[in-house]
Amino acid sequence: MRYDNPTTTGFTFSTELYGRLAQLPGISSIKIPPTGTDPVSAKARIDEVRRVLPAHVTIGISGDSSAAAALNVGCEAWYSVIAGTLPQLASPIMRAAESGTEAEASAASARLQPLWELFAECGGSLRVVAAIAEHLGIVPQNCLPRPLHGLNTQQRGRVTQVLKDLGVTEG
Repeated sequence: MRYDNPTTTGFTFSTELYGRLAQLPGISSIKIPPTGTDPVSAKARIDEVRRVLPAHVTIGISGDSSAAAALNVGCEAWYSVIAGTLPQLASPIMRAAESGTEAEASAASARLQPLWELFAECGGSLRVVAAIAEHLGIVPQNCLPRPLHGLNTQQRGRVTQVLKDLGVTEG
């Protein structure tokens, strides 16, 4: 799998580069950046990428907040950050998208809007998911490797409240 992550790397893959990368041995998926939640623009982007990929190479979406929209219009995979820690929250989105129930996938994603907002407010999903895993006792406190810093006390309080509102209890 090749991962286009311009926020982290400062480099954006062109559509043509996706096609060239897909020709390399062993490549079976291209993970594209979030397409946004507008289904028309998401479909246009996915269709553009699909045109340059061989049929055996899947298109996967990153960016959990836009996953439902991308899955609903043609992405075959979702490389989710939240699914590894809270699969019970991610599963309804994927199951609905796989069954072609677009409205259900969108509703399941909308239910998680407070979590998506935390990702945006806290500078991305990594630190939020680390705080969730710490809160649930899955990993030790201050689990992020240096030089990364975890969330501050106020942000951790917001994480705890969002988890409570979503019905997630401590592990």
